[in-house]
Amino acid sequence: MKRNRALGAAVALGALLAACAPAPPDAQALLDRRARALLDGDRAAFTATGAPALWKPQHALPLAAWRYRVTARRGEDGATDGATDGATDGATVEAELRYRLERDVQAATTRRELTLARDADGSWRVTADRPAPGEPEQLWDQGAALRTAVTARTLVVAAGPADPGAWTGPGDTAARAVRAAWDTGVRPVIVVPDSTDAMARLLGAPTGTYRDTAAVTTPGEAPRVVVNPEAWQALGEEARQVVLTHETAHVALRARTTPRTPMWLSEGCADWTAYRTSRQDPARTAPALARAVRQGDVPQRLPADGDFAFGGDAGTVGRAYEGAWLACRLVADRWGDEAVRDLYEAAGTDGEEAALRRVLDVDRDGFTALWRESLRRDLNG
Repeated sequence: MKRNRALGAAVALGALLAACAPAPPDAQALLDRRARALLDGDRAAFTATGAPALWKPQHALPLAAWRYRVTARRGEDGATDGATDGATDGATVEAELRYRLERDVQAATTRRELTLARDADGSWRVTADRPAPGEPEQLWDQGAALRTAVTARTLVVAAGPADPGAWTGPGDTAARAVRAAWDTGVRPVIVVPDSTDAMARLLGAPTGTYRDTAAVTTPGEAPRVVVNPEAWQALGEEARQVVLTHETAHVALRARTTPRTPMWLSEGCADWTAYRTSRQDPARTAPALARAVRQGDVPQRLPADGDFAFGGDAGTVGRAYEGAWLACRLVADRWGDEAVRDLYEAAGTDGEEAALRRVLDVDRDGFTALWRESLRRDLNG
């Protein structure tokens, strides 16, 4: 009997202590309030949820959506906590962030790690919001001032001293070129970090990977063109337009591009779009491949996917891009622009071999032979 009374007293005391202790944070509700304040442009409400220094870079973005989804929570000791665990003065929250800029076709997704702390008054606030381990940085993580420029076709978000308006004209020209080639509208989102290193951190790669690359298109459901400002400065006006039109074509064709689409077709069609109205001599536009052909070194095969690898041998990469462009140019010259569009669509659905047979009525070996013949003819001048 005494044992039961002692047990009952212990249970009652435990319940009393639990009732008096502050509850752990409802992290999802806190992050919901933070997201709503950001979207509403309510700085006071945002600051009330913590980490006020993030207001300026995040509010500078032209946001159409911003939503956290808590996936895990850890207490101060690093152990994963549930929603009913005992109180702590700090916690780390893992969350999926889905956000969309005004011109994004869909929301971008990234994983974040947020630190929460309890104030003296018992209120929980965010004290840090950073990329989760293994995730690339986002533009607002990099500390540079963000500015935007927008036209009917193009949105530019630039960091540091870059003038975002410098990219809107080329962006508009690229969008018009893509519409003319593919009969599809596109409104590119162009992101301009303040250095090559910052660009690489946005893409989650070593700096050297993109040292000589003027721009790339991000993967995922919300493709954006990310510019390397240092490599960009080394280009002339014509080359800059080619690069931006190439990347804008990738943005427009993302929905049609699948793992079955060969890289020679994906990269070649992007360059075909950029050079489509150019009257340049092919040997001038494809100098590396032209040199090889003049020396009797005509490629035996179409470029393989691995030939396009960033950071690979510069000669191999250059010849791969040039050969891919000339393959797509061959399709347009021999079968017409509509055949280029049909081939791209069919390759993404049925694969390369089936697409060549169905659209061009030629197998891969036959197409390769025609391509090699065109290289000898067009690059030996």
